[in-house]
Amino acid sequence: MSRTLEPTLLSLLPTYSKDLPQPLLELASSLLTQSRHNAGALKAEEEVARTYACAHIACERLKITLDLPPIQPRPPVPPRIYKRLYAHLDNVLPANAGGRSGRVRTPSSKLRESGTLGSAQRIPSRGTPTKEESLAKFRSPAAVKFNSTPSKSASKPPPLPAKRKAGGSTSALPAWVRPTIQFMCKELDEERIGRVVLAGIQTIATPHGKRTKDEWVNEHLAPLLAAVYFLVSSQIYVLEQGKDLDDPQYARMRKSILNVMGRAQENVHVTGMDEDELWIGWTDIKSRDVDGAVAKVVENNWQEEEWFAGIKHMVKTKNTSVDDEDAEMEDGDEEQFSERLHIQRGDTMLQSKWDMTDKKREEYRAWREEMMCRIEEFENSRASETDIHTFA
Repeated sequence: MSRTLEPTLLSLLPTYSKDLPQPLLELASSLLTQSRHNAGALKAEEEVARTYACAHIACERLKITLDLPPIQPRPPVPPRIYKRLYAHLDNVLPANAGGRSGRVRTPSSKLRESGTLGSAQRIPSRGTPTKEESLAKFRSPAAVKFNSTPSKSASKPPPLPAKRKAGGSTSALPAWVRPTIQFMCKELDEERIGRVVLAGIQTIATPHGKRTKDEWVNEHLAPLLAAVYFLVSSQIYVLEQGKDLDDPQYARMRKSILNVMGRAQENVHVTGMDEDELWIGWTDIKSRDVDGAVAKVVENNWQEEEWFAGIKHMVKTKNTSVDDEDAEMEDGDEEQFSERLHIQRGDTMLQSKWDMTDKKREEYRAWREEMMCRIEEFENSRASETDIHTFA
């Protein structure tokens, strides 16, 4: 048994004035041992709270059976991290962990205080089961199905919705996909390809509006997003430059995508949505993950579908679209156009329409030179008028 378990349990039950019950100590120790087997790989920030979470789960599971006082958790890590760790361990640790400890029956508090746990006197912890309840476990599945009054012990809890694992029941795609695509396009100055990237992800991960049954896709959504973005960007590069992507350019493009996706969780926020709920299905990725995802897309010919074919048309019409947008801006719609491509970052007050680009700097330089010339001409004219009045 871990030496830290007993003080940890006492900190969870600060108002408990007696010695800790042996069943509680046994269950906490059993949960801690099984957690190392069922959830051996934890992040460093989570490993710190492993013992605390196991003790907390033990208290929760035995609080009614042992008549424990109110549990007052004060985890050693931030609440958001601890909430995620507690939910994970509570899910992977079986309800009957610890054998006898997980389902111990105790006598009344009076007998427990007097130490007569082994006496012959028995006080049942629940009522006598009915005839139907007693026979329920011996019935065949068919009999249970057609029984008009099935027992509660024979029923099973409904399974969790399949979409919840992937990021929410309200959308086929995880909630982080769309804002992350917007953030990537904004940071990499490629806002025109956002719709193509989203169309690619939807085609591969949610064909016909429903989540795909491809397990690899469902487990690698973040690398897949990076791969789709990379393939779209590289195709535009080939069409505009008229040459294939060389190894240095490939590495630079992949590095920039990884850099932006590495900052997504700090900068992408959705109003009214909890951070843990927002990032369900997200995984941190490295260079090899992007390479593997690109190979997977090519292997399955996903880039041969309609969403990818539209890139060529988008490049052909680029100049026409830019001219149309400039005409709109001349009519006084520049602010509206900027807002259409705008994405707000959660950690700054600076918006995309105020970001300086090379084009804007050049325009400002030309404007400044023109204004300085006008000011100089105005001052010279004022000086000439003053001289005339002086001589007159």
